[in-house]
Amino acid sequence: MGTIQSNIDAQGIATVTLSNPTRMNAMQLQMWRGLNETMQTLSHDVQVRVVVLRGDGAAAFVSGADISEFESVRATPEAVAIYDEMVETAEVAIGACLKPVIAAISGVCYGGGLGIALSCDLRYSSHDARFCVPAGKLGLGYGLEDVRRLHRILGSANATELLLTANVYQGPQAVSLGLAHACVDDVFAHAQTVAERIANFAPLTLRSVKMALQHLGQVVGAPSPTEISAAVTDCFNSEDYVEGRQAFTQKRTPHFKGR
Repeated sequence: MGTIQSNIDAQGIATVTLSNPTRMNAMQLQMWRGLNETMQTLSHDVQVRVVVLRGDGAAAFVSGADISEFESVRATPEAVAIYDEMVETAEVAIGACLKPVIAAISGVCYGGGLGIALSCDLRYSSHDARFCVPAGKLGLGYGLEDVRRLHRILGSANATELLLTANVYQGPQAVSLGLAHACVDDVFAHAQTVAERIANFAPLTLRSVKMALQHLGQVVGAPSPTEISAAVTDCFNSEDYVEGRQAFTQKRTPHFKGR
């Protein structure tokens, strides 16, 4: 049985592990539900500064949906609709998270795993990572929001090739397509280093930036310009803005509290 595991360290870095190792971390229905709930919880947890998503082990980020359960959870039109809603709800929760979300991608990242990764703000890949959307090989439908996300991030030409050919792209090639921001030797250490850097920044600033990016990216449920403007105003009215100015003047590292 697959699980969604989460842990928050002393720096406010939440690590979410997608765990179904006997099936290369393939996502089961209850895992999609758990991922949605976990991301919503972390988004509103004041202790959390940044979120890292990873697979259990190095062999796979997520190999896609767990096809072995399709006969029981995805065999009828009604069941397909329920399943697809769970997938979309989880991916939307990642994209709507008010904290920066980093994907640490090692090994296989196929189908639904790619949907999860592309819902994150930053994506880092190991050299042996493999990216693919094999929907055409399985007779699966690929929803509009998933196609829109691919089109927005990769551009029309790359998204078209990815979807129509089911090509497999490895680490460095994935970076050139826009599937990953960088290809590194130790992806988990790299993601942790980036997360630690982000965790030191002003939370209200990061929140306002994320809101603006969500709006520009037309993320489902994205904040309005009015809400973004209010978030920017909150930054200038915050104790952290005072702390940032004082730290700059005093030539020291600022200590931000998110208020």
